[in-house]
Amino acid sequence: MILKYLLLFSGIALFLLPGCRELVELDLPEHPPQLVVEAELTNTSGPHTVRLSLTQDYFSEEELPPVRDAEVSISDNEGNVYNLYQAEPGLYVVQELKGKTGLTYTLRIDWNNNVYESSGMLLEEAVIDSLNYSYFERNPVFEEGYYLFFFGTFPPGRDNYFRIKVYKNDSLYNNRSDILVQSDELLPNQDRVESLRLSYPFKANDTVRLEMYTLNQDMYQYYLEFITLLYNDGGLFSPPPQNPNSNIRNITNPDNPPLGYFQVASYTWDVIVIKEEEEE
Repeated sequence: MILKYLLLFSGIALFLLPGCRELVELDLPEHPPQLVVEAELTNTSGPHTVRLSLTQDYFSEEELPPVRDAEVSISDNEGNVYNLYQAEPGLYVVQELKGKTGLTYTLRIDWNNNVYESSGMLLEEAVIDSLNYSYFERNPVFEEGYYLFFFGTFPPGRDNYFRIKVYKNDSLYNNRSDILVQSDELLPNQDRVESLRLSYPFKANDTVRLEMYTLNQDMYQYYLEFITLLYNDGGLFSPPPQNPNSNIRNITNPDNPPLGYFQVASYTWDVIVIKEEEEE
């Protein structure tokens, strides 16, 4: 889960003096728990899920406590309302909802006398035209192995933002360096991806699955801020760490926003099996 990486910092100052070490005990202020939301909806059949939990004190080693008593719904701009049921503590699920491209979906959470809302349009998905691969010897930049090349096209006439997930033999690459997000503004041709090489070395007989999520701009910005947080080393020249700005609003009390996200994203995928290249 993305939110397990989030760190809450408040008034922390760290000074490093060469040649001198002293144990410093930080007296961190306690803050009331904040709502943490992890919600996703795609253009596929359910289940779609919303996970709700609460923040813990900075030094706590316990799991985030689940929110058990919330009322959660997702509605669209055609007037349909879907009430989610609690499948397990903190996990709210809807089965009958299938995301429809072009509709705007609104998440509503009623909890603890507060109402939280977020909306996003389910955009037309990108197209994965093809996947292929080539074998490369080890070099100063890449390890030896087979590398995947991705070709795809984007809907014209708009800015496109997307995230790519890569699976090898059903295992997701899920380290901080594996959060692959991109804007077509940074591509040479904004309407397509041509021969984009992914930086994962594969072996013969590996099964590789590539998933592509077309994002709203606010979710793209959330990922950029999240990546910045993950790579913040706390050094002297690093900016103060802070959580990504949530795209969810507290309607009742705007001064007490939640953490987390509501990701409305169209989704497409392709899979390829790496076969050993024959020598000519």
